[in-house]
Amino acid sequence: MRKFLLFTFAVISISAFSQRRKKQNWTENVKYAIEPHVKVMTSLGNNFMKDAFEYFYGFGIGGNINLYKNFGLGVEYTYFLANAKRPELFGYLGSPSMNNFDWYVFHQDKITEDFFVEEIVGYSTYRMKSPYLDDRGDFSEGNGGLNLGAKAIYTVDDNGTQQIVLNTRLNFYNSKIGNQNPDIEKYYSKATLLNIGIAYRINF
Repeated sequence: MRKFLLFTFAVISISAFSQRRKKQNWTENVKYAIEPHVKVMTSLGNNFMKDAFEYFYGFGIGGNINLYKNFGLGVEYTYFLANAKRPELFGYLGSPSMNNFDWYVFHQDKITEDFFVEEIVGYSTYRMKSPYLDDRGDFSEGNGGLNLGAKAIYTVDDNGTQQIVLNTRLNFYNSKIGNQNPDIEKYYSKATLLNIGIAYRINF
C-alpha cells in the first residue's frame, strides 16, 4: 500500500511539474501580425533629396512577430514615388521611384487595455530608380541606413485581432557617392528621412 501511495504521489508530482513547465513555455506567447500601410516621407536638413524632390508617397505591407514578453522583430516593404521639383540637382533624370525595406526590433508598452505604444530601432535599405530623360534606360542607386521610430496602436475589436496603427520613423539615408569636395559628397550622399504612416494590423 505504501509503495502504491508513493507511486501515485510521484506520478501526480511529475504531471504537475510538466503542466507548470508547459505554462511557462515562452513559445506560447509568440504572436504574429501583418500590416498593410500607406506612408508619406520627406527629407530633412540640407541635402539633394530635400531640394530636388517633393515629398515621397507610397504603400506597402509589413509583418512582425512578438517573440518574448513584449519584444519582437518586424519587417516592412514600401514602394515610394516622388515628383522632381528641381531636376537640375538630380541630373538628366526623371521623377524617381523607391523600393524601401525596414528591418527592426520593437518593444511594446501597454498604456490601456486598448492602446499600446511600440518603440522601434532597426536598419533600412533603399533602391531608388529614375528614368533618363532621353529614354535610354534607368539610373538606379542602392543605399542603406539606421532607422528609429514609434508606433501608436489602437485596438478596434473585443478580441484584439484588429488594430489601427499610426507610425512615425526617422530613416538615415547613406549612399556611396564620392566627391573630392566633402561638402558636395555629404550633400548628395546623406539625408535624414521622416516618414509618417497609417496601417491596419491583423493579429493571429
